Amino acid sequence: MKFRTCALWLCSALILGACSEAMMGGAALGVIHRDTLFPPKTNFIEKNYAVADYLYQQARTFIGRRDLVIAEPLTDTQQEGMSSTIGKMIPEQIGIRMSQLGVRMDLSKVATTEDINYLKPSISKGEKVDFVLSGTFTRNRSDVNVSMRMIDKREQRVIASFDYILPMNRETRDLAQPQPKIIRLTDK
Repeated sequence: MKFRTCALWLCSALILGACSEAMMGGAALGVIHRDTLFPPKTNFIEKNYAVADYLYQQARTFIGRRDLVIAEPLTDTQQEGMSSTIGKMIPEQIGIRMSQLGVRMDLSKVATTEDINYLKPSISKGEKVDFVLSGTFTRNRSDVNVSMRMIDKREQRVIASFDYILPMNRETRDLAQPQPKIIRLTDK
């Protein structure tokens, strides 16, 4: 009788162990399946502020308190001449963070909303831009490669650079889609 009870307990433990093993595997597959169907959102502000901090660390010895930095839209390497939301959003967010760090930024070319007007520096008429924040992005199947640069306009040299990757998910894909321009031609 004891043998039978021990054997029954042993079989039960093995079956329960196999069930929990299968359940755990199913749960892991459920997470993988969920991430495939509903990929996690990208925290663009966190990533772009980190890029701004890194660029600032490289450029701070070159940029003076009165120098003016203009942010320009990113160039899509696959669709040059076409604009996209991500091409303006990335330099805008980097520029906002740079202005928080004390850099005079002109974000007029990359402003995606009007609520950043409070960051507009006082620019004297005829004042020339000292530095340019620009870059490129390339859309791939699984990610977006972003290359950011700060260029000294007087010396025509790169003073700071940073390359990084954003995951390609539905949100990133929508933001990176080129927006066609309508051009009206006249015979005048």
